[in-house]
Amino acid sequence: MKYQNRIGPDLRRQRGAILVTSLLLLLSLTVIGVSVVQITRMQERMAGNTRDLNLAFQGAEAGLRDGEDFLLNAIAVVPCVAAPCEVFARGTLPLLANQDEAWWNGNSLEYGVDGAQELTELDDDPQFVVEQLAQIEDSLIQGQGVPPVRDFFQVTARSTGGTGFTNVLVQSTYATRID
Repeated sequence: MKYQNRIGPDLRRQRGAILVTSLLLLLSLTVIGVSVVQITRMQERMAGNTRDLNLAFQGAEAGLRDGEDFLLNAIAVVPCVAAPCEVFARGTLPLLANQDEAWWNGNSLEYGVDGAQELTELDDDPQFVVEQLAQIEDSLIQGQGVPPVRDFFQVTARSTGGTGFTNVLVQSTYATRID
């Protein structure tokens, strides 16, 4: 007995349409998967950069408060014009945003003033400089002896983030009263 081919004419006309369709579907899913991986990687980098910027900002704020504490506890403030100074005279500081790390290391005070405090999350400890802005009489009463005086200072602090690639500068104006 002869074996008869029972494949009908409809099955012989199909030439791998399912294979082509499934390969196209697999290709589109692969493209979507690669896109999702790239988006996730970019979001991780953005989160890391945001964390680094936040660390740098918090470090600069700590340096700023340390500079203000330095002025609060200073017995006598004598501005000078040649670096290194604890307090710079008005107009002697360059544009601080343009100064590199070497300038800050040579002309500023480190967080903790004595350098004993370490902020382990940051690449370097925050640094600050103080500039005297003005000295203004603080009394409207005339002829009653020496009037009290207010000294105005600008405190500028700089800090790096945890990686060392982020730098933040913050400034405040601080006033002390001398009676």
